[in-house]
Amino acid sequence: MMNQANGWMSGWAGGGMWGWSVIGTLIVVLLIVVIVKLINK
Repeated sequence: MMNQANGWMSGWAGGGMWGWSVIGTLIVVLLIVVIVKLINK
């Protein structure tokens, strides 16, 4: 399991890791905006 994971992990950790970080940050920001709007209603 770990050996298989290391094969593709090293592939996307190089250039794809920052992409997932950006996506994760955008999702968190969107969630905060939605929660704030719900609270303000």
